[in-house]
Amino acid sequence: MANFLGNKALQRVLIPIAVTASGWAWYKHVLQSNTGSNTTSEELAFTSRERPTRTLPPNASDKSNSAGGLDNSNSQAPKDSSSVDPLMAEAQALIDKGAIAEGVAILEDIVRREPNNTQAMMELAMVYTLDYKAPVKARQLLEKVVDVNPNHRAALNELELLYNELGAQADGMAWLHLKAEQFPEALEVQFAYGRMLANTDPAGAIPWLIKATQIADDREHAFNELATAALKAGKLSMAIESWTKALQLAEADLEKAKASGDTGIDLLEDRITVTKSSISDAQKQISIQ
Repeated sequence: MANFLGNKALQRVLIPIAVTASGWAWYKHVLQSNTGSNTTSEELAFTSRERPTRTLPPNASDKSNSAGGLDNSNSQAPKDSSSVDPLMAEAQALIDKGAIAEGVAILEDIVRREPNNTQAMMELAMVYTLDYKAPVKARQLLEKVVDVNPNHRAALNELELLYNELGAQADGMAWLHLKAEQFPEALEVQFAYGRMLANTDPAGAIPWLIKATQIADDREHAFNELATAALKAGKLSMAIESWTKALQLAEADLEKAKASGDTGIDLLEDRITVTKSSISDAQKQISIQ
């Protein structure tokens, strides 16, 4: 839905775009800010969410090169039909104006006609999250998106947030584990499962996170998550090696950004500083041992 820059609205459909453009640290901060919630009431968990203003074109969050779009993968997932784009734009415009029920009716009609249309399902999931405060329905929609396209990064990111906010981490991990085994070639779902598993079983998460380092446009993030899990598991050498690879990727990105005049240079420099500090801390632990 839009470029959301306020409160928990940061979590919405542009998460994958923000990750790619700005880096893993922002994304990780969003996840960590929502981890550890033991709220069991759906309504209480979502009363603080508010609808932000749409600042990008209606379809900017979901490219047509994949099912539900921005999966940044090589998977041959079913594609959404471009014929629904005008309807999607109409539905999004209605929702932005506050005509939620009318927009939802259009989206639901799209999904009835095209049950694999992940863009419409993502939009509906955000309505159920932000407007209707019905996270169970949102979760069902997001899980359907992942069933259609297990490399759908935005859906997986939002699912992690929902699981954490509802205190349903165990159920979420069980479902993600099932999907990771069902779709062994889908690196995004492997990554999502590895991230959640690392909270309780960092050693067990390592093989899944190693797979995620093959995601072409998210390798730095994956190496950082792998390093963190390795550190928690007491594997200091692996942590240093993974952080070193993440550092090399960040430094390469920084050079490209400087050469092209891209924005986000400050964030890249911050990531490099944090990664260097992590490497230094791990090296100190090794020397103490």
